[in-house]
Amino acid sequence: MLEITLLPARQGDAIWVRWGDRDKPHQILIDMGTEEIGDRIRERILALPEDRRVFDLLVVSHVDRDHIGGVLTCLAEADEIPGLEVGDVWFNGFQHLNGQSVQPGLEPMGPAQGERLSTWLRQQVWNDHFDGKPVQRVPGEDPPKESFHDNLTLTVLGPTPERLEEFIPKWKDDVEEALEKGRLVDVSPGLEPMGPKVPPILAEPDDLEILAETHTTNDTSEANGSSISLLLEYKGRKVVLSGDAFPDDLIDGVDAVSANQRLHLDAFKLPHHGSKKNISKELVESVDCDRWLFSTDGTQFRHPDPVALARVISYSTVKPPRVYFNVPSKYNGWWKNDHWKHTFGYCTDYGTAEDGLTLELEVGDA
Repeated sequence: MLEITLLPARQGDAIWVRWGDRDKPHQILIDMGTEEIGDRIRERILALPEDRRVFDLLVVSHVDRDHIGGVLTCLAEADEIPGLEVGDVWFNGFQHLNGQSVQPGLEPMGPAQGERLSTWLRQQVWNDHFDGKPVQRVPGEDPPKESFHDNLTLTVLGPTPERLEEFIPKWKDDVEEALEKGRLVDVSPGLEPMGPKVPPILAEPDDLEILAETHTTNDTSEANGSSISLLLEYKGRKVVLSGDAFPDDLIDGVDAVSANQRLHLDAFKLPHHGSKKNISKELVESVDCDRWLFSTDGTQFRHPDPVALARVISYSTVKPPRVYFNVPSKYNGWWKNDHWKHTFGYCTDYGTAEDGLTLELEVGDA
């Protein structure tokens, strides 16, 4: 069994991976969305029998409100969950940005208002798979590949040491913003251009490709560039979980694990919730994949951007591409259009507002 659930996470990510024995699966959590989502994930964990509140790993991909906020309300600032065990926490703190390892006495969140997470982090097994050093891929070296129960593996596609170092000047401000008390939906305006309020006009077969070819600039957010991105492999199945990583960095990571042929994937959780700045033609064409996953309800930035969807549908090397949305929203609802599906040759699947989307991949004995 391999299940990947994209939980409802507002504009963020909250991914729950289960594998192995269906009655008592092993589990990994990757990010926890905003603060309000952390409360809901906590309820889900508490609903489990105590002996099933065991997680092999928690990944906090990067410092961003819609990825790290839920960790605060679910774990760091909440009462201890009875029976909860977390085997390791993968997270690059301030000391990791210049290649240092976790050391007693160092402030995990650096010179910022990091107290909300610092105390909890010090009490965890932290980057233990990497001997306390950064979770990163060093160009020119084999990407780190870590093994878990029943030979499930996670290969680190990013970040690179360069991306971590680039984040140092912005770390203080970004951490303060990510950990600021209050409603995490109140992000300062101007951080990212909003998506359109109305659907694109797609009347003719060429219209989608014209939309896909729209000129866009790539993401330059240092926090997003520091995202931990991973290739999950289990009994022949392969899934990329990309955080908010830059498209060129993901391409480099994919090339590092499959240099001689295009990587075949069973699913690709696309970066940055479908921002047109993070989904390029080259990224889509770098893999063979027919399941493209988006995690967002459109809050704030009206993601997924139509340009990003157009690129996935137009440039996917496997036809027809199937596009998955973790929850229904106004902005992803545009793509239910039967005329568009017929004209442009794609399929859609939607999760629910209550439970998100669960992708179950059949596995053999490989």
